[in-house]
Amino acid sequence: MASIRKRGNSYLLVVSMGYDPEGHRRKPQQKTVHPPEGLTPKAKEKWLEEEAALFERQCKNQPLTVDKSVTLAEYTAYWLAHIAPGKLAKSTLARDRQDIDRFLPALGSYKLTDLKPEHFRNLYAQLRKQKHSVTGKPLSESTVEGVHACLCGILSDAMEGGFLSQNPAWRTYKYAGKKKKKRNVADEETTKRLIAALEEESIKYETYFKLLIATGMRRGECCGLKWKDVDFTEKSIHICRNVVKVTGEDILVKEPKTAAGDRYVYFSLEMASLLKEYRSFCQGELELHEGRSLTPEDYIFRRHGENLPMTPSTFTWRFKLILKRHSLPLDLNVHSLRHTAASLMISGGADVATVSGILGHAQVSTTLDIYTHAFDEKKREVSAQMQGRVGV
Repeated sequence: MASIRKRGNSYLLVVSMGYDPEGHRRKPQQKTVHPPEGLTPKAKEKWLEEEAALFERQCKNQPLTVDKSVTLAEYTAYWLAHIAPGKLAKSTLARDRQDIDRFLPALGSYKLTDLKPEHFRNLYAQLRKQKHSVTGKPLSESTVEGVHACLCGILSDAMEGGFLSQNPAWRTYKYAGKKKKKRNVADEETTKRLIAALEEESIKYETYFKLLIATGMRRGECCGLKWKDVDFTEKSIHICRNVVKVTGEDILVKEPKTAAGDRYVYFSLEMASLLKEYRSFCQGELELHEGRSLTPEDYIFRRHGENLPMTPSTFTWRFKLILKRHSLPLDLNVHSLRHTAASLMISGGADVATVSGILGHAQVSTTLDIYTHAFDEKKREVSAQMQGRVGV
């Protein structure tokens, strides 16, 4: 496939044209492209791969024969049965099924090759007028954005499978309203208040939430920890599992999605003391209720009487109670603790590569995209310090 090279805000696609009969290398074909604004790093990568494939076909005169009889509903059924299970996590597939239920009534009868940008724009306009079946409130813009992402993904697979010559959904969505500039993050003072509040809770919840603040791990990663993952000598934790619970299905313990997700994080002497105290508590509970000793294979946050981890949503519900009980900001959530940890690391002087490694991001650019505001504040501070030293 054509190579993809980043050039500032654009990307250069380069197609090798091989050699002529005399053995001389033919001049490569090049094209500069600009991804649509607002794409996530993963969506941008997918868009660039599509553009590269299309450009290579054009350069080598390889027209793609498409099947013009298949409707979106027919292809989506095929995609759900044969493609999605092999490439998507169960939690992602569950969300996609909800999105599919929202777009099929409007677009399902169209043949793939008849779909035009205006069909998608009209769909998004209609969705913004719909009410949520549970809350009765209009669908959120993030829901509409999710439908668009789902459509782009399905149609991208259709293009790769020879059902389409290009993806008609790209560039059809524009975020309506104002996006939040900052994620819900606790500042240093609020974090200290939260830590003080946690010390009035049971040791289980104190340990869990303090671990999130200390390491920036995800809530499912914390639920997936076993005692064998904790090294008290090195004061490190090996994050190598993630716990997911999809409605109507059993709890799922799986490996991280990327190699970067399998990582080590580190904790302080104070955190080590809390973990040892909590381990003693767990040992006592097991002896009392199950008549056995704690083993390295036991989950740190374990369901009573079962060799299963606790469900992440249990901690989500408990965290809201803690916030209310201690008059802490209610716009915070469990995932806010991850953002808080990252922001505190950045404000403390950590570089982006280090923060990215601790958080388990597959690409440093993901960290930059998510925490732009925190790095901007750091850049302002560094600039002021430098200018003060030289007197400008």
